[in-house]
Amino acid sequence: LTIATTTKLVFSMQLSIIQRQGKKQVFTSIRTFVSAAPASSKHRKERGLGSYKFVDRARIRVQGGSGGKGCVSHHHVGSYKKIPNGGHGGHGGSVIIVADDGLQSLNMSKHHFSGENGKNGSSQEKHGRNGKNYVLNVPCGVVVRRILNWNELWDENEGRVITIDGSDDRDDDDVYDLGEDSHDNVEEEGFTSEEFEVSSNVENQLEEGNSGEGDGDFIRERCNVVLADLDEAGAFIEVARGGRGGTGNCTVSGRVYDSKYAQKSGLRARSNPGELAFLELELKLIADLGFVGFPNAGKSSLLAAMSRASPEIAPYPFTTLQPLVGCIEYRDGFRVLAADVPGLIEGASVGRGRGFSFLRHLERTKALLYMVDAAGTDGRCPVEDLKILFNEIAEFGDGDMFKRPSLVVANKLDLLREEERNDILLEMGVALEEAEFQCKDVIGISALSGHGLSHLSKEIRAVVETGERMRIISE
Repeated sequence: LTIATTTKLVFSMQLSIIQRQGKKQVFTSIRTFVSAAPASSKHRKERGLGSYKFVDRARIRVQGGSGGKGCVSHHHVGSYKKIPNGGHGGHGGSVIIVADDGLQSLNMSKHHFSGENGKNGSSQEKHGRNGKNYVLNVPCGVVVRRILNWNELWDENEGRVITIDGSDDRDDDDVYDLGEDSHDNVEEEGFTSEEFEVSSNVENQLEEGNSGEGDGDFIRERCNVVLADLDEAGAFIEVARGGRGGTGNCTVSGRVYDSKYAQKSGLRARSNPGELAFLELELKLIADLGFVGFPNAGKSSLLAAMSRASPEIAPYPFTTLQPLVGCIEYRDGFRVLAADVPGLIEGASVGRGRGFSFLRHLERTKALLYMVDAAGTDGRCPVEDLKILFNEIAEFGDGDMFKRPSLVVANKLDLLREEERNDILLEMGVALEEAEFQCKDVIGISALSGHGLSHLSKEIRAVVETGERMRIISE
C-alpha cells in the first residue's frame, strides 16, 4: 500500500470510531490518528536541518576520579592481641585526551568528563580497585589549553599548576606556609630549599601583579596556558589526574606498636579528590594546501573537481560556511590534503567577518593557493582582490603564512573572451611583481569545464613538496 492509501484507510477507521463513540472520545481518537501518521522519510538536509555540524572550538570540564578510602581494621588474635589488616584504597582514574585521525570535528554530546572513583579498601588486607581512566578522543590538530582560576598560576619549569596559597595539583602532604617567619622555619617545617623557592617566587609574582607596577596584568596573562598540541595520531596528554587512595593500617602490622603512629591511621586512610580543570579545545585543520579567496571565487568547485569531496556549490557568495578538507590523489599514490575555508573579506586579518576563525585553519598548511574570480561575476576587480588577499595574509599573525610557497589561480576563464583572458592574466602578473611575491606566474583555469586542471595539479604537487622540504629544513 502507498502512503496516501494507508493515510486514507487510517482516517476512515478513525471516523467510524468517532461515530460509534461519543463526543468524549473525539479528541482521544484525533490524538491517536496524529501519532499513527507515518514519519517523513526525507533526508535531514531536505528537511532544512544540517546533516553535519562542524565545531572547531569547545570548552570542557574534566575531573579525575576521587581515590578510595583506606580501611582501619584489626584481626583479633587471642583475647588481647590485635593485628592491623586494613587494605588500601584504590587510586582514582584520570582523564586523558587522545588524538584520533578518524575524527574531523569537536562536536560532542556532553562537555563534562570525569574518571572513575577508586574503590575503598576493606578488612583482611583487601585493597580497593583503581578507577578506570576516561579517554576522550579528539581530531588531530587540536590545541589543548587550560583555563586557570583567579587563584591559580602556571609553573613553566615544572609544568604544573600552583595556587596562590602555595598548594598545587599534586597529591603531596606538604603545606606551604608563606608567612613572614617562613624563611626561618623552612627546615623545621620539613621543606626542601627547591620547594620553598617555588613558593617564594609565586608570592613575589603575585605582589608584582597586584601592586600595579610594570604591566600589572600578571594574572590576566596567565589565565590561559597551552598544555599540548596534538598534531599526530595517537598523541595524548593527561589533563586531570585521579586522586590518591587512602592508606590502610596494614602497613603497620609488622611494626612495634606506637600509639602516636596508630592515632594517625585514620588521617592516612583519607583519600584525595581528583584534579579539576577547565579546558579549551581549539581545532586547527591539518592539510597540505590551503585555498584562499573571496566568496564565490570557485574554491569549492575546484575542490570538488580535483578530489572526491562534495562541498555545497551554488551561484551566490558564502555558500561554504565551514572548513572542508578534500584529498587530491595522484596515480603514483601521492596525496595532497587541500583545505577549503569560507571566503574571506577585507579586514579578515583583524577579525572582521570571523576572519580569525577561518584563517587559523591555514596555519598548519605547507602551501597556499590564492584564487580570484577572473570574470568578476560579482562586480569585483580580480587584480584588487588579489592585492587585498596578499595584504590580509601578510598581516595575519606574525606574517609567516605569506612567506610560504604559493600558487595564484585565476578561475572562471570560460566566461571571458580570448583577448580579455590575456589582459587579466597580464594585469595580475604585474600585480605579483609589484607585491614582490615569490610566485611569478598566474595559472588560468575553469573549475566548471576542467580547463587547466591538469597543469594545476602538477603545480600543486610541486609547491607542496617544496613546502615540505622547507618545513624539514626549519625543524
